[in-house]
Amino acid sequence: MAADRSRRLIRAVTAVVMAVSVLTPAVALGGKSEVDVLRDKLAGLRKEAQRAGDAYSKAYWKLDKTNLELAQTNKELRITEERLAKASARLSSHAAEIYRQGEIDYLALLLTSETLDDMLMRLEYAQRMGARDAEVVGEVEALQAELLAKKAKMEELRTRQRDEAAALKKKAAQLDKKLKSVQSEYEAAQKKYAAAVARVTGGSSRRYPAGPNGMVFPVQGPCYYTDTWGAARSGGRTHKGTDIMARSGTPCVAVLSGTVRARSNRLGGNTIWLTADNGWEFYYAHLSSYVRTSGRVQAGEVIGKVGSTGNASASAPHLHFEIHPNGGAAVNPYPYLKQME
Repeated sequence: MAADRSRRLIRAVTAVVMAVSVLTPAVALGGKSEVDVLRDKLAGLRKEAQRAGDAYSKAYWKLDKTNLELAQTNKELRITEERLAKASARLSSHAAEIYRQGEIDYLALLLTSETLDDMLMRLEYAQRMGARDAEVVGEVEALQAELLAKKAKMEELRTRQRDEAAALKKKAAQLDKKLKSVQSEYEAAQKKYAAAVARVTGGSSRRYPAGPNGMVFPVQGPCYYTDTWGAARSGGRTHKGTDIMARSGTPCVAVLSGTVRARSNRLGGNTIWLTADNGWEFYYAHLSSYVRTSGRVQAGEVIGKVGSTGNASASAPHLHFEIHPNGGAAVNPYPYLKQME
């Protein structure tokens, strides 16, 4: 009987172990679950894309800085040209007046003066006119030298711009090749990851899972981004978001559950505003296309695709992403994005 009880106990323990193995995700080496392994793989692929994008990012912002400097120098050049034109006009006008009246005859000034005071006043006037001419001549000469210096700087900037644009184009091609090489692998790992999470949580595998801070990373594919908050932009603007660089067509998802509304504008192109259930608002810009244009969406649901509409460069498709806590002013999304990974 003792033997029978032992056999029944062994069978019961075996049944429990089998049940646990069925309900628990596959365990990898080191005690990691399938979810952990796939999450690590996705993180590795994202870092690989980040490394490829860093070189491009440096070239992009270097060219952007040169373009801003070029625009400022061009503005200063126009102002200097206007000042030189006015000074030259004053000098020409006075030269013409002297020509019409003939050169100043100092002997005539002395002989025709009726009194000593009259003579001194006439001499002082002649000296002042000469000093004024000297000032205008000096101003013209200084402006001419300044104009030549600015033109030389413009030429230097144009040469630098050309070289930097060529380097950017090369980096962009390398980045696109790298992102393309990991795209299929990333998508396959992402699907497995979503399915593994769904098995554990009982949720839907059609949506992308959230990161450590409870938000879902807005771009689901190989991508990279840097902290460009406050960077200078055309028209005196500053950057109020984070540009997440990715291949055109890469899925963009809702970071939190809420409602969406699609809009189009000159700078952002195809855009989406997501108003989350907690009152926060998220702005998605430069989308190539919409998946959702209005209504309620769930966190992790695809709402659009990465693109280059609006004022974005066709050679640098990306998602311009903004965060507005409680619908207020924009805040730097970068630290939030790092916590979504």
